[in-house]
Amino acid sequence: MRCTKCNNPAIIKIGYANLYLCNKHFIEWFENRIEKTIDKYHMLDGTKKLAIAVSGGKDSTTLLHVMNNIALKKGIDLVGITIDLGIDMGKKYSSNSVDFAVKNYEMLGIKYKIIKIKEEYGFTIDEARFKIRRPVCSTCGLTKRYVLEKAAKEEGADTLATGHNLNDISQYVLTGYYNGDILSLARLSPVSPAENGYIKKIKPLFLSSEKETMTYAIVKQIPFLYQSCPHTFRVGGETQDKIRRSIEEMEDKIPGFMVSLVQNFEDKFRPLMADIPKLTLGKCKICGMPTNNNRDICSFCATRLKLTVKAHENPT
Repeated sequence: MRCTKCNNPAIIKIGYANLYLCNKHFIEWFENRIEKTIDKYHMLDGTKKLAIAVSGGKDSTTLLHVMNNIALKKGIDLVGITIDLGIDMGKKYSSNSVDFAVKNYEMLGIKYKIIKIKEEYGFTIDEARFKIRRPVCSTCGLTKRYVLEKAAKEEGADTLATGHNLNDISQYVLTGYYNGDILSLARLSPVSPAENGYIKKIKPLFLSSEKETMTYAIVKQIPFLYQSCPHTFRVGGETQDKIRRSIEEMEDKIPGFMVSLVQNFEDKFRPLMADIPKLTLGKCKICGMPTNNNRDICSFCATRLKLTVKAHENPT
């Protein structure tokens, strides 16, 4: 097929926009789409220093490169944050992730911070899988949210950007409907304002598909980690995985299904959720970070205590 804009060979079809695009015009379209998304949802309003969570994968490295261009235009300082989660399982997953993140920071000349959770908090995600009953992916998500928030604050950032893409958000929306989890749906937003001790969080890729971020990374020759987390293969068959596959199959049959699902949720249904009560937040007596429902100890510190106590009791 030929590019809709210049008649050169196309590298990608954007079904929901009825476009075939060559290398050059895809890059222009993709970057422009993200910038328009940021402006439409006022993601960077008032932002002076932006922290970007970079895992080393295609989404976060793509986010880093695109946001670097936008930050330069808008005069916003940038800092990268990468977490070494201590995931190995014989595959050196975390060390490889950090290596790719650092390659991108140095390529762009961006300041960055690496947090090794074993050194900072006394456990790894591999250890968490074996030592507590909580699902390993749940522990990992909890850890990343906590550490990113804390590190962004320590670096003086007022906004934190994460690489959640359209496929991710589509899955969260349908899973929320399936579970009837209204509170989670109410909190699922491309922009979470700074309040109750939290800094502002944004998801600039929330209307950009996994296919698009992958294509951008390849065309721009961005170094990124292809390797999947080894723990992913230990949670196969879960409802969320089936929902994600079903969404992607639906996208093949109805181009634009994911964009319509997410954009209609955000623009039409979210305003109807304005009266849903927000969580009551307290302050963790261990770390000082916010806690849900006025608990004395936040979920991260409670998990960390379980892990470090068990490690002390069973040093092997």
